Amino acid sequence: MVEKPRPAAEVTKRPRKKPPARAKAPQVRYGAQIAAEICERLAKGEPWATICTFEGMPSYTTLYAWQDKDPAFAEAVARARLQGADACADEALSVARAATKETAPQARLLVATLMRRAALIAPKAWGGKAEKEARQMPERVEIVFRARRFEKLTGPDGKAFVREIKPEGEA
Repeated sequence: MVEKPRPAAEVTKRPRKKPPARAKAPQVRYGAQIAAEICERLAKGEPWATICTFEGMPSYTTLYAWQDKDPAFAEAVARARLQGADACADEALSVARAATKETAPQARLLVATLMRRAALIAPKAWGGKAEKEARQMPERVEIVFRARRFEKLTGPDGKAFVREIKPEGEA
């Protein structure tokens, strides 16, 4: 038995469910106290991705907006990150010293990760890839293409050869 399609008027529409409203993170205003706390935690080696998840801290992107607006804060964050790189290296040394024969593989991974993080944050101090200097644009180079013309000739001995036809004015 073939079912006939129903007219559009008979088709009942299901009400759309609205997605649950997202909880908005409370706005955190920039201030000297919050800036000092951020820098202190960065200096201890705590990653920004972790810091921003705590209550009372700005969102991940807000830190970058604050740095754009306040050069002094940006400089303080940069100094704190360098101190954080030292903290990561110090922690790597502590982990390496505390390692036993049983914990050596895990300790090796943790030490390598901490040192890689230190190298990324402070490449000059911890042997990471140094920041590349901006390449300077080379002086303007002019490339000239010149079309050359040739003709095929037969010599007195019967051999064929090719000769360049020089433009007028050239010898």
